[in-house]
Amino acid sequence: MTMISRLGYFPNKEINISPNKINSTKNITIVIPVKDNQKGIDNFLTAFFKTHTEDNFPREIIIVDNNSKNPLLISDTFPIPVRIISCNKEGPGSARNMGVSEVKTEWILFTDSDCIPTAKMLEGYLECTDEAIGFAGNVKSYKKDFLSRYYETQEILIPPHIHLDKQDFPNYLVTANCLVYKQAFEKVKGFNEEIKIAGGEDIDLGFKLLSIGKLVFAHNSIVFHNFEFSIFDFKKRFLRYGKGNKIISRLYNIDLSPKPFKPNKKNLINYILAYLQYFFLKKGYNN
Repeated sequence: MTMISRLGYFPNKEINISPNKINSTKNITIVIPVKDNQKGIDNFLTAFFKTHTEDNFPREIIIVDNNSKNPLLISDTFPIPVRIISCNKEGPGSARNMGVSEVKTEWILFTDSDCIPTAKMLEGYLECTDEAIGFAGNVKSYKKDFLSRYYETQEILIPPHIHLDKQDFPNYLVTANCLVYKQAFEKVKGFNEEIKIAGGEDIDLGFKLLSIGKLVFAHNSIVFHNFEFSIFDFKKRFLRYGKGNKIISRLYNIDLSPKPFKPNKKNLINYILAYLQYFFLKKGYNN
C-alpha cells in the first residue's frame, strides 16, 4: 500500500462494467500474498475460523508463498479448501496475480498476512447496496500502542475519499482489505508486476479499475492490521510508500511529492510522528 496525496485522480472512462450485487460469501475467494510470515498466516487462519461459520465461509483461501526463506506450512485441516501455492516472481503484485490465476469465483478478496479477520470481514461486503467492480473495506489497528493508534487515526490503510454527488468514494483500493470483481481485474490485466515493492501496486490497480467502473467503500467489512511496534518498521514503511508514490507519479504523470501535514488527532507524539512520516516519505520519494 502507498499513501498518496489527498487530491483525487480521475482517469478517463474507457468502458463501464457494472456487475450484479454480490449476494453470497460462497462467491468469494480470499487471496493472501506472504513472504516470511508463517506466524501471520497461522494467526489469520486461527482468527478466521473462530469468527466465521459455514453460513459465511468463502469458497476458498489461497495463500501465495512469495519466496519465503522457509516454505510456508498449513498445520491444520479446515472445513473449506485452504491452499498454498508458490510464486517465484518478486513482489506482492506478482504473487497476487498468481493467486488470482487459481480463483474460480466471481469475486476476489485481497488481504495481507499481517491482518486479523473479524466476523464482518466477508459479510460486510454483502451489506453494500451499491453495484461496483471494487470495494474498499475497513482496516483498524489490532494493537493499542501509540504507533498503532497513529496508523489508525491517520487512516494509513484507508484510501483517500473523493466527494462526488454528495457521496464519498475511494480514489483507489488498499489490498489490506478490498474486494474486486474478477472479470474487471482481468480486463485491466491485474497488478503491474513491474512494481516490485509493496507500495504503489494497489494504487495502480485502483486507478486502472476506475477507468472501467466504479469503486465504493464497504465500511462494514472490517479487518485488524497487526502493526509492529517499531520505529524502524515505521521508517521502512514510509520510505517504501515514498518510493511507491514516485512510481505512481511517473506512471500517471501526476505530482505525488509529499507535503508537510498535521496529524488528524492532535497531540505531541502524533505531531512528532507526522513530521517523521513526512520526512521518510520525502526521502523515499527523492531516492
